[in-house]
Amino acid sequence: MEGFALRDAGDDGRAPLALRPIHLALVAFVATLLAHAPTIGAFAEAPQFEAIADTFLFALLLAAVTSSVVVLLRGLQRPRKVFARARVTAIAAAAYLLGTMGAVGLLFAPMPLPAAAVGAGLLAGAALPLLVAEWARAVAVPIDQALVLCAFVVLTASFVGWILALLPLLALVPVFCLLLVAGVVVPPVAARVGDPALPLARPADTMRRLVSVTWLPLLGFAVYAFMTDVMAHSAFGVVQASFLGGAVAALVMFGVCFLWGRTPLLPWSYRILVPLMAAAFVVLGAFPAGTFPRDASVVALYVFYIVLALLGCAVLLAVVRNRELPANVASGFACGVAAAAAFLGQILSQVLAVTDDFAPWLTVLTGAFVAVLLIFLGRTSWSELVAPRESAVAEGVAPAVHPAAGDARTASGDRAAYEDAPAIAGASDECVLPARADAPGDAFQLAEPSMQNTLEARCAKVTEARGLSPREAEVLVYLARGFTPACIAKSLVLSISTVRTHVRNIYRKLGINKREELLHLIDEE
Repeated sequence: MEGFALRDAGDDGRAPLALRPIHLALVAFVATLLAHAPTIGAFAEAPQFEAIADTFLFALLLAAVTSSVVVLLRGLQRPRKVFARARVTAIAAAAYLLGTMGAVGLLFAPMPLPAAAVGAGLLAGAALPLLVAEWARAVAVPIDQALVLCAFVVLTASFVGWILALLPLLALVPVFCLLLVAGVVVPPVAARVGDPALPLARPADTMRRLVSVTWLPLLGFAVYAFMTDVMAHSAFGVVQASFLGGAVAALVMFGVCFLWGRTPLLPWSYRILVPLMAAAFVVLGAFPAGTFPRDASVVALYVFYIVLALLGCAVLLAVVRNRELPANVASGFACGVAAAAAFLGQILSQVLAVTDDFAPWLTVLTGAFVAVLLIFLGRTSWSELVAPRESAVAEGVAPAVHPAAGDARTASGDRAAYEDAPAIAGASDECVLPARADAPGDAFQLAEPSMQNTLEARCAKVTEARGLSPREAEVLVYLARGFTPACIAKSLVLSISTVRTHVRNIYRKLGINKREELLHLIDEE
């Protein structure tokens, strides 16, 4: 089944994301994830829910953290062979099914069985990172498509979760089990496909590269996991708020991808979208208690945290798709961070349950994350203002400008050229397109769609003629548009050292030494 497109191809020519049956199975997996506190909250009316739910979650999250560390360390040493990975994944899928279904059965047992709940949690938690790694391999796509896919999964899973919460217990159990099976059958099948060979690197270098690319999105994902477990024990009607917040966050992300799809979405999201979501929560939360805006602030808070989770999940899929790092390393790291944060949230929720005073903590913790984000944005803004100038003064270099011509030129011919990647020292981290030569003042604007398509067609000719790899061809288009290596790294979710390696390889294959020659070569095609 080919599926159908979730969106039209953009002006930049990137293929649309095609919805396939595997994506519906991913929805089933996410909707039945008992590690997500609102999901297990659908069973709140079960006879033994109060007695074993928290015990099961504690065991599941602790086992997930431990298993994630094992998966991460294993991935740093050497890749697992295909047949071995398929066998391990099949065992993990069986363990996850047994543990999750066992936990559901224990909720309806005639008496509390905490020891059995611990065993079920350990089984499901130990298997979870392995299943997440295979899911990441199976649905990995570029960052813009990953954001669309994650938004679709969250929107659909929120609707499914809302339906499950409305079902009576007699109907809830069989429907939940059917969805669970549908979501777990894919990873063992996907594990039969081998990974591409990746160059071996020292574990320290691999981790440094992974952290440099994913630290901010995974911090947001960890904050979401932490706060979800804290809020799940509050009196806010959290199940409904989480599902409504997930739907709103998904719609917001759809709008971002459709309206600003031609901008570097990841930097744009952290500079514009995330601060706006935090501001909405702060403003709504400032209203008096008992008013509609104050009640809506809980949904706004979920929107804020789910947007962070969407960005974190999209980065994970993009990192796996880029094949810069092994899938089990990236997914093991992400799953371990999220599970550890959720485990801490479980502990804090038990402490706060004595007072039931959650609201001040939600505001404080949200403010702490926004403070970290503002510090990060301030640092990059300082780098933009100071570092390039200091570098230019120290090296006595003035930026070269590619002359604009009066004839029909491509977008690359009308843009100011940036310094070459191998020679950049202290380059800005900002993702800013160079200005068109005919643009008034300091205004920045994107090329016209026809010029974008012409530029990509010329880059495709160069790629075919000079034998560039698919990743080098992708980087070439960004270079031709005038992006800096730092911006290319953020746009493609790669480390900047990897981008510079691709640029050096492109220059070598094209027989050029600087960007002016690159632009001239593309203009001649």
